[in-house]
Amino acid sequence: MADSKNIIKLDAKLIESGLVDENFASDFKKVHSFLNSHVRKNGKILTEETFSKGDAELRQWLMLLYKKGASQEKLTSYLRIGLAHLCFDFIESTYKQISLDDLIARTLVSFKNRKFHKTFFKVAVTEAASSVRGKKEAKLKAKEEKAASKKKSVKKSSLKKSKAKSDTKKSKSTKSKSNSKTSKPPKKSKSTKKVEKKEEKKGFFSFFSKK
Repeated sequence: MADSKNIIKLDAKLIESGLVDENFASDFKKVHSFLNSHVRKNGKILTEETFSKGDAELRQWLMLLYKKGASQEKLTSYLRIGLAHLCFDFIESTYKQISLDDLIARTLVSFKNRKFHKTFFKVAVTEAASSVRGKKEAKLKAKEEKAASKKKSVKKSSLKKSKAKSDTKKSKSTKSKSNSKTSKPPKKSKSTKKVEKKEEKKGFFSFFSKK
């Protein structure tokens, strides 16, 4: 079980290396007290089996905090602090006599060898849906989808209006063309022209014969 004075020095090293966010440092005591209770239940000697159990319990606890609204950034720092704590306990229980500086150095090596420095708090889709944060995100997504569909309907209606206007303009221009065509006098046929000329000649000669 990690001593509070010793584990604070480990926290400082993790903050210094940028592996955890300093803004959440005041809350790291909660993580250490939670894991110390796990060690008390499972004994002072930490084996790989008890390490894995502690990891699983830590993640379950963090999930509860997530459901209450804790951010993923905060919980990532909590997770890394917790995993470093477990590494610390594991190294401490492995070596009977070891200095604090050596213990912290070995803990950081173990932490990186286990790839814990690349660990992030992630939530399954089913878990996220039932959480406070998940419900908020679902509401926000629904609002965004509603706004997007509203934009689409407005765009469609504006396109219909513009199409109707263009159709009206086309029909008006077609009508004006047809009116202009009908207003023109019909062309006379060649036979009609010949008859008219004959009648003109008859009239001319009849005028002189009367005199």
